[in-house]
Amino acid sequence: MADVNASPHCEGGSREQSETDVPLSPLPTARTFPGAVPILIDAEAGIRLRAISTADLPAIVEQCRDPETIRWAPVPTPAEGYQLRDAEEFLAFIAAGWTSGQRLGWAIEAQRGSGRSFCGSIVLHLEGDGLGEVGFGLHPEARGRSIMTAALHLVCDYGFDVVGLQVIRWRAVVGNWASRRVAANVGFVFDGTVRRLLAHRGELLDGWIATLTRDDPRLPQRWLHPVELFGNGVRLRGFRASDVERIVQACSDPDTFHWLASTPQPYQTDNALAYLEGIAELAARGAGVTWCIADSEDDRCLGSISLDGLGGYANRGEIGYWAHPDARGRGLVTEAVRLVTQHARDSGLATSLLIRCAKGNAASRRVAERAGYRTVGIQPASEPLRDGQLADLVLYSSP
Repeated sequence: MADVNASPHCEGGSREQSETDVPLSPLPTARTFPGAVPILIDAEAGIRLRAISTADLPAIVEQCRDPETIRWAPVPTPAEGYQLRDAEEFLAFIAAGWTSGQRLGWAIEAQRGSGRSFCGSIVLHLEGDGLGEVGFGLHPEARGRSIMTAALHLVCDYGFDVVGLQVIRWRAVVGNWASRRVAANVGFVFDGTVRRLLAHRGELLDGWIATLTRDDPRLPQRWLHPVELFGNGVRLRGFRASDVERIVQACSDPDTFHWLASTPQPYQTDNALAYLEGIAELAARGAGVTWCIADSEDDRCLGSISLDGLGGYANRGEIGYWAHPDARGRGLVTEAVRLVTQHARDSGLATSLLIRCAKGNAASRRVAERAGYRTVGIQPASEPLRDGQLADLVLYSSP
């Protein structure tokens, strides 16, 4: 996915700006554009932040016609709707921001193709009282190289150390994982989801918000990724969009929805997509990691195994799992539990591990026992089942 939070049509992506926002007298941050725009350099990352120029306009048009930019930023649609005149308006918008001192915008210059050229843009909106908000967008040919992470580091350093900001805020439409990952890499602390936060093409969409204060360490936030694990007959990997149909099949199975009472019925594609979003959210918060249990030969999704409850004051976690009907009776989920147990300890994610199974769920209990887990107790009447009963939970711990 692209590193897109904003676009060179309306930097920030979260609010409308107009020239009426420009104060009557310039702020102390005002600079003559383009000559006095400060150049920010990260030699190790190979990037240079500089004033946007007319030479950048064709690349800005390319960026704003890219599907990922269109998906997340309020650029004109369809793709061919963004024209050179729109890029010229954006350049004038940035120039006015520097002249007033209200919006500090840079072109991101780095290697692209055979030479160094425009790779994206980043803007710091100054909102008064020590508060700023950052918006950014990358050219499609520049994505996946940590360019925006390096650029955001530079702009945050400038905002805190030169401008004197106390807080910098980041916002994005829910689902823009690439942008959220950039913010997390720089140390922004995720504050949550706000309903109907952002205006986007006539709609109010739910938005994410995160903040970085001048006292924060500016170190990457913990974000867990499913390391690939290989065992007898199985490969544990991250889930993909191509697994959705198999997830729907598994969660529509009578055994699955009997024991997992929270599973929606009927279980449809939208439910599977929401499940994948939930997995991503757990990982982004550093609270858990989930693997797809895949067939080692044809890579078909055969189930799910998660390790969650992480990131607390104690080094412990809980393993949970479900299986597609094709996987049952083959020992594949048991092998997955062994793999995750070993990985949790080897990686330091958790040293104390728990599995909970409904007392009557013989298949799930058999998996835990064959993976080497031992019964340590019973939690009475604590697991609701599809038929309305409250089942006892058997607690298993790994020695």
